[in-house]
Amino acid sequence: MKNRERKVFLAAVLLSIGVFCYRHFGTLMDILSVFVYAAAFTLFLSPLCARLEKHGMKPKTAAAVCMLVFACGVILLLAAFIPYLLTQTVDLVRRIMPTLGEIMQQGGELLARLGIQFTTQKGFTDKIASGMSHATAVVARGSMAFAAQAGRIIFALVITYYLLCERTRVGNYLLLLIPLRWRTTFLTAMMGCKNAVLNYASGVLKTSLFVGLATFAGLLLLRVQDAFLLGIFMGLFEILPYIGPVLAAVPILLSTLSQGLLPAALAIGVVVVVQQIEGNFISPYFTAVSTSIHPLTALVSVFVMGSLMGLWGILLAVPLVVTARSLFWSIRQAENMIKP
Repeated sequence: MKNRERKVFLAAVLLSIGVFCYRHFGTLMDILSVFVYAAAFTLFLSPLCARLEKHGMKPKTAAAVCMLVFACGVILLLAAFIPYLLTQTVDLVRRIMPTLGEIMQQGGELLARLGIQFTTQKGFTDKIASGMSHATAVVARGSMAFAAQAGRIIFALVITYYLLCERTRVGNYLLLLIPLRWRTTFLTAMMGCKNAVLNYASGVLKTSLFVGLATFAGLLLLRVQDAFLLGIFMGLFEILPYIGPVLAAVPILLSTLSQGLLPAALAIGVVVVVQQIEGNFISPYFTAVSTSIHPLTALVSVFVMGSLMGLWGILLAVPLVVTARSLFWSIRQAENMIKP
């Protein structure tokens, strides 16, 4: 009887926890994101902190120096690129808008010839007013979201400092939570996941750098205006699997259409050639065999995670698949080593 009551009580507790997590899912994810950021910053800064400690620095001093170097690097990077990106992006959008308006007008005329008419017609002034109102609302929501995200990142940096100071002790405490018979498997799995994630991140960054530089060089040879900015966009969007290059090719197409169909076709040809070189030579060279996955697996994971989590799902789909596969392989390898 007592056993049955214990099971009923456990089921009720689990159900209550599930309902609580469902009702406060957004808040819990925001809280979890802070600790995820802190863990990522700690892993990123740990090698530098360990090197400073080997040179005689105390843990707190080494952690403070690491945080200062990281903060100065981020500030310098933002100060160097953000103003340029903002001003050049505004200028690019201003130049693209007439081309986009002309395309929409020609599309409307083509639909009218086919007998397709829109039931609602708005004047140009009404469209501008509606667009400005929508843009203002988007900017307001984006500013609030950016402020909240910045607050979480700052708090994560504070946690990172304490984790760097006590990283050895924290690691030992976490290891004590793992049963003794599973520790070898756990350590092997974590080491495998760490290597897989680092290899994947290194490969993605190197590939993105190549795509951005190659696209910039090709557009510069074609004398496309804002070739550097368009190359940056292509390199950044390369991080998004499959859909990133397509999205980054849109401003390139719109920017060159004003110069004629031939320059636009040549610019898109540069994008296609760079993507073919990246897919067949660069990406396989920079990506380790242990982190490469089948294109169908990547495509399905991007579709599923993108449907569930939006942009973050698209960005994290392939790394999560690589991590899960490495975790499975590491556990199997550890089990085989333990077996007599």
